[in-house]
Amino acid sequence: MPLEAEELKKGLKFIVGKWEIDYLVNSMSNNLEHLPAKEFKSKDGKDMSQISFEFFEDHTMKLRNNGTGEEESGTWEQTTSSKFKYTCDKFFGLLPPELVKSIAELERDMEGGLVFSLFLLVVRMKKTEEGHVTEEKKVDIGDLEADPSMTAIVGRYKVYKSLASVGEDFGMFTLAEVEADFKKKKEEGQFEDERYERRAKERMGIFGTVFIFTENHRMITLSPIPDDVSQKEIDEAVASGEVTLKDGMLCDDPNGKEWKGVNGDYWYNSEEEAEICGEKASPWRKITPDKDGRIEIQMFIIEKM
Repeated sequence: MPLEAEELKKGLKFIVGKWEIDYLVNSMSNNLEHLPAKEFKSKDGKDMSQISFEFFEDHTMKLRNNGTGEEESGTWEQTTSSKFKYTCDKFFGLLPPELVKSIAELERDMEGGLVFSLFLLVVRMKKTEEGHVTEEKKVDIGDLEADPSMTAIVGRYKVYKSLASVGEDFGMFTLAEVEADFKKKKEEGQFEDERYERRAKERMGIFGTVFIFTENHRMITLSPIPDDVSQKEIDEAVASGEVTLKDGMLCDDPNGKEWKGVNGDYWYNSEEEAEICGEKASPWRKITPDKDGRIEIQMFIIEKM
């Protein structure tokens, strides 16, 4: 089965660089003790601990005997997620031809080294120098031009479903489903504490959230003003600049977030900062209207008003 691109990418970053003999393990020893690299010798006593491997991005490699200055060239390939194979025909004449092939298979160990087998010995190599791997430039949605003809998303949207708890389930539910569940729980006496009832009503209040996709490519979110907030408190918050009102609703970010249509798909900039496997992830999130024009975004499924 062919390796996936991500596996090949990880394998490339792992192996490219210079590798030298670290230690040996005799598989027949009682405690699998580590033997120093200087004990890596051929049958006629030639020192093999000075041999180093260097793997390059273009899948070529160099085998060097740093004791004698000899050098051989070859190629390498990744065969599984953790195994590699290289081709060097002679190995400086230190080993018989049948053994050269047997040591040409390398495997990554749990500690990030490379190992190969030679008779009863397991030879472990460590990376002593990183090699050059060209960083693949990813095209981010934010770098692409918006398609000016993609305007079908423009408009005002109300909440069709929201993340909520209904019975023992947690998922996307309509306001009617949440209200029915609230009524049932109240009749069963589950809201004897007024705080729980108030919180339940507050959660239902998020169904009043409105999304606006403007023609100038901004996505603005409006939230309903809680029932227990007085007009005086609203006026003071607006005067202090703490909140902004738009269409009689709370607007935390009047500028909104950018949206765009690119190659037939819609996206919005969440402005979130995150990393995946050590790499910065794109803040752009895809938004795909379904056959009814509804859009799943954040914790909501929204539909045009």
